[in-house]
Amino acid sequence: VLQKPPSQMYSTLKRHMNDVSPPRSLQLHPGRRRKLSSCNSIENADLITSPCAAEARVLVINTGGTIGMTLHDDVLAPQANAFVKSLRKLPIVHDETYAQQTRMYEYYGSDTLVLPLSKQNKRIVYTILEYNPLLDSSNMTTDDWGRIGKDIERNYESYDGFVILHGTDTMAYTASALSFMCEHLGKPIILTGSQVPIYEMRNDGRDNLLGALLIAGQFVIPEVCLYFYNKLYRGNRVTKVDAGSFNAFSSPNLPPLATAEVDIAINWDTVWRANTTAKFQVKTELNRNVGLLRLFPGITASTVKAFLQPPMEGVVLETYGSGNAPDNRPDLLEQLKKATDAGVIIINCTQCLRGSVSTSYATGKVLIEAGLIAGGDMTPEAALSKLSYVLAKKELDLEAKKKMMAENLRGEMIADLAGAKLCLSDSRFIQVIAKSLSVSCKEELEAIRDALTPTLACAAAKIGDIEALKALKEMGSNLCLGDYDGRTPLHVAACEGHLKMVQYLLSHGASVHAKDRYGDTPLCNAVRFRRKEVVKLLRKTGAHFSRHELEEAGTEMCSLAANGDMDGLEIWSLAGADLNQPGYDGQTAIQVAQAIGKKDVVAFLLRLMSKKSKVCSVFSIFQLYSSAGPAWFLCL
Repeated sequence: VLQKPPSQMYSTLKRHMNDVSPPRSLQLHPGRRRKLSSCNSIENADLITSPCAAEARVLVINTGGTIGMTLHDDVLAPQANAFVKSLRKLPIVHDETYAQQTRMYEYYGSDTLVLPLSKQNKRIVYTILEYNPLLDSSNMTTDDWGRIGKDIERNYESYDGFVILHGTDTMAYTASALSFMCEHLGKPIILTGSQVPIYEMRNDGRDNLLGALLIAGQFVIPEVCLYFYNKLYRGNRVTKVDAGSFNAFSSPNLPPLATAEVDIAINWDTVWRANTTAKFQVKTELNRNVGLLRLFPGITASTVKAFLQPPMEGVVLETYGSGNAPDNRPDLLEQLKKATDAGVIIINCTQCLRGSVSTSYATGKVLIEAGLIAGGDMTPEAALSKLSYVLAKKELDLEAKKKMMAENLRGEMIADLAGAKLCLSDSRFIQVIAKSLSVSCKEELEAIRDALTPTLACAAAKIGDIEALKALKEMGSNLCLGDYDGRTPLHVAACEGHLKMVQYLLSHGASVHAKDRYGDTPLCNAVRFRRKEVVKLLRKTGAHFSRHELEEAGTEMCSLAANGDMDGLEIWSLAGADLNQPGYDGQTAIQVAQAIGKKDVVAFLLRLMSKKSKVCSVFSIFQLYSSAGPAWFLCL
């Protein structure tokens, strides 16, 4: 291969790699494949072509908490730099043989571990980022929430999911806060911890960590969640209800998003989706001038007045029953009215564990008249976090902030679904199938719908039939589910280049991070079939290549440059590939083009590079000169 001209060399190499590489569904990361291929021993060389499960990457942020604590002087306290060492000794959470055989530590670092092979034939490779100092959750502040959010944002494109290890005492507050701070989220963020340290003989830490890792690595659930005692909850719906039980958390007004029993069952109908084409970002600005005030019989007006004084800007008022307060206390109501008139936003939440605020009673209606906003079935933790998030939005005026507080931003409160779904029994299509199968009950009708939806939705996406998708959506169908190959309607629409269909799917919660059984995302498909406008839209929404895909891009772009394929080079550039990424032999695309005298390709690549950098600095000129040599001036 090396004796051939570059244009033939790269195409021959690609055919050779396709012949010897493992099946697409069982890939080693190319970077590690290259390292393995440099081994001299036959034993190690065999590892390259041996089947290897698809890998998913998860970042574990260890903030502290009971799960990693050890006993010191008869009290539990976090111990720095001990967690990874301890997990490495537990075969249930780390497969040392696989790590050594695939040279995982050389590629990902010593703080990376890997789970044994899952039932879905996947390997969850997880890297642990440990905070210093480790925190007891009672010491957690809004600054710590911001730090967690920024760490997720910084590493967002490098991982498929995130697990946050956290103490249980304030975990519900952190989960709620992160759910609002993480805007346009497209990947799972799962908080977990334990009631007993993971080092103890009897503990809940191992199951909680294992369950959180498996879900974060295998399912695209674009929410901030909390995993505890075999259940995955929406993060802004939970509250801690038991200090002495492994079943420490409850989601009183929303069923779990998933349960992990014999199998992991996802309740996809409940999963919240962003329904936007905006890119993921974290807003760390939070307003600290917020508080919780709980009503009790005999509370004095002076107590309420003192609590509502500046600099207080937002209050969660915990009221009786379905949002009631005494209507025979004009002194109390007067203080509330004065505060709301002065611009303080007060949210009315019930003290009850389960239920919602309503205006059925006169004692609840008086609070509306005093200017309070009904908090629906929000938990106090969610309402407080939401207030802090909304009040920090300086670009909004008071009325806009009040309106935002009443809206369902992240699934934190009950949604009005009246008339949102067409009754399944009203669907003529479903009627015909149900009749032929002698089916009549609701559960069986839903089973038919769910079985047929992926195939029908993908067929509609292939021909660009948005009306057909709308009909499926009206029946309550989930348009994000994959077919037998794991391909979602967004994969198919991206392949076919149906831009309006892609826009429709993204606006209805389709995930740009979904992978088919070959590990391909919609972005990969759009690049392969050269759908330029689709690539632009997917990138705008936050789609990105993985680390190993970016490494493979170097060889692909060298091949394109050797063949003079400028359209292909432009597509890869639009998709986020680094045009200076070297191929298998260390040569970049521009060097390959220069070596075979394709000056038009060299000039084209330089224009793409200058567009990307926008400003051609002295340093970037030096880089281009080093890359292409003196001839690039002539090409320009």
